[in-house]
Amino acid sequence: MQKIGKSERLIFITSTLVQNPMKLFSLTFFCEKLSCAKSTLSEDIDLISQIFEQTGQGRLETVSGAAGGVYYIPVMKKEDEIEFLNFLKNELQNPERIVSGGFVYINDIVFNPEVIKKAARIFVRLFLEKEIDYIATVEAKGIALASYVAQYFNKPLVVARNSSKFTEGSTVNISYISGTTGKIETMTMAKKAIKKGAKVLFIDDFMRGGGTVRGMKDLLSEFESSLVGVGVLIATKDKKSVDVDYKSLLVLEELNAENKKITFSINPQVIS
Repeated sequence: MQKIGKSERLIFITSTLVQNPMKLFSLTFFCEKLSCAKSTLSEDIDLISQIFEQTGQGRLETVSGAAGGVYYIPVMKKEDEIEFLNFLKNELQNPERIVSGGFVYINDIVFNPEVIKKAARIFVRLFLEKEIDYIATVEAKGIALASYVAQYFNKPLVVARNSSKFTEGSTVNISYISGTTGKIETMTMAKKAIKKGAKVLFIDDFMRGGGTVRGMKDLLSEFESSLVGVGVLIATKDKKSVDVDYKSLLVLEELNAENKKITFSINPQVIS
């Protein structure tokens, strides 16, 4: 077998870890793939770890012992998070985003991969210490963000819909009052979607009154599962009656459609 040089090893290790965040790879796996000694591999991993932290690309964690190995955590440097959140705040404060009914147009934000990947990495840091089995969201605008969070946590994504699909088999349905519209909505999820006793992180694009979160919590109780955290891109400044660890990246401070004024702030909980 042709000898694999240091550069090739670094590329292979980096690519493998980055493409599989939060997945533990044993040192033996890399040694067999690269035909190298564990001592050599450890030096490579130390170098990659230093570069990741210096450039803000995330960090590597090593686990000792027979069942140990190394895995990649896709978090950002604090200064990069603040720069991104300031950019996001400024983008959203454009008065032209105000639409009839007192709402904010954010589709170009929540469906922009470059933006929501960075937001997802912040949520990884905020909920890294939580024990999570699933990432959940509701259709439709929160799906893109929740998908990246699920990818970065290496956990399955489940989506609660507003109507059941015959292709999903038996479903669980609940009614809840939407905090955004104030109307009674339906939330449905396939019975096969979540295992009993699961711990779930809920991700969404916007929170107004917390009705959707309470609906999700009630829905999960039907699966004998629990909501361990809530992460939203934007929340209004009104206090939410949500009995769970909840964090928004931005806070909508003011929206005056008549005067065309819209103001956001960065949630101090996020950058503290």
